[in-house]
Amino acid sequence: MKKLLAQYGIKVSQEEITEYLETEPFIFPLEKKYFITRAGAFTDKIFSICPTRMEIEQQGFAAGDRCIPFVNFELLPNELKFEFMGQLLPEKIIEVDSNTARDLFTLYGDEYATQYIASDPVNKDLHIIENGCELQGPVKLTGVSIDEIMRLTGFSAGDRFLCRVKDWAEGIIEVFPFLNHNLSPLQQSSQKFAQGEWLESLESALLKSFDRIGPCTTMEEQLAKVFYENRKTLCVPDCASIHEFLHWTRAVRMQLFGVETRLWKRGEDIPAVGKWNEHMIENLPVQVKNDILLAPDFLIDCYLKDSLFEKKNDFSTIINKILPAAIDLTSSEKNYISLQIQNRSAIIRNQYNWFADFAFGSIRHRALELFTKVELLMNELDFDTSDVSSFPQTELIVLSQLYAHIFQMLETLSAETERVEEEELSAMELSVEGMEYKFEEIRLPLISAMNRVRSKRFAVI
Repeated sequence: MKKLLAQYGIKVSQEEITEYLETEPFIFPLEKKYFITRAGAFTDKIFSICPTRMEIEQQGFAAGDRCIPFVNFELLPNELKFEFMGQLLPEKIIEVDSNTARDLFTLYGDEYATQYIASDPVNKDLHIIENGCELQGPVKLTGVSIDEIMRLTGFSAGDRFLCRVKDWAEGIIEVFPFLNHNLSPLQQSSQKFAQGEWLESLESALLKSFDRIGPCTTMEEQLAKVFYENRKTLCVPDCASIHEFLHWTRAVRMQLFGVETRLWKRGEDIPAVGKWNEHMIENLPVQVKNDILLAPDFLIDCYLKDSLFEKKNDFSTIINKILPAAIDLTSSEKNYISLQIQNRSAIIRNQYNWFADFAFGSIRHRALELFTKVELLMNELDFDTSDVSSFPQTELIVLSQLYAHIFQMLETLSAETERVEEEELSAMELSVEGMEYKFEEIRLPLISAMNRVRSKRFAVI
């Protein structure tokens, strides 16, 4: 990898490469500093999809979240392609009720299900923002036709598809009909027993992962790690689907984790801190400082564009926005950031168009103001591991999620976009408004907890 980067004129140390590989979501770390890509991990691995009766009646099915975690998570469900006997299955629009539609996308997180449904080109006129992000009535989804499979094999309700990823990058999945109705009673009994063992294996593997690595950043990541580590027992022809598992299990459930959804132990709240992240939580201020020092170009660009949008051409004031006084940096660290700002400023000045930026400008301004407030609060939370239990757990979780969400939104807002759909702008504005409200909701409880922790550090002598 070092040689590959050198061909592009990029010089990096082995330590930097290792750090990148250990944090890159497309890569799984193995033992002894070996790594494997997601494509290498899941290509040719077996999983199953069980179409609903509603889909069978329409002779098609929609992918939804059913290919999680085996496919490229940057591809939208409607972009996945399915192949049968060497031929790609033709596209087909299916219609389901709103509850079924949400269920088909639940593994992305209930909070994101509607957005995934709205991202399907067939729903470009759905206008979910105007409806308060709620689905009403029947919903159309881009799926694939299985009428030829049904004609050739007699595939019907209760049957399933065994699937394997043929091309991970392109999202091509090969399907093999598994006709349960053709099995003899003895074969059906044997199949049911084998699937029961599979369900128990997945349940056990998930419970162990909760204790060892805690709640991952998404349910997709949690499942990816579990399936890869247990591929010999889980990626087998007798597998059931994850949706069937969630209906069967009594030990695992979906539940809220801050403002997001995670898989966790039934009957237990997800803790903000455990063995898996106590070091990270303890060093929240250090994380903020590192993020500022290693500020990506898009973050600096956002501050520069914001100044131009506000028609303030004095870029020297930007360093005070990026480096609030409450965050302690050395002179050399401040000089490093100043140099970054100067280098980006020359580029942004030449490219910036106030009229083209008008649509995004006010939303970016609000997002940057909120980002600064979140950074300052994270920097102010000065505690060690022993203090963590005295902080409100949900508020801690929400704070870290807000930080990540705004960071990601600013990356989107930094992109040059000539034409922006009104729906997209409304969605962003609604998102910023929701995050502002949530921040004000958690700010005072966290400050109060911090004040209590600090008061215990003083004694009358």
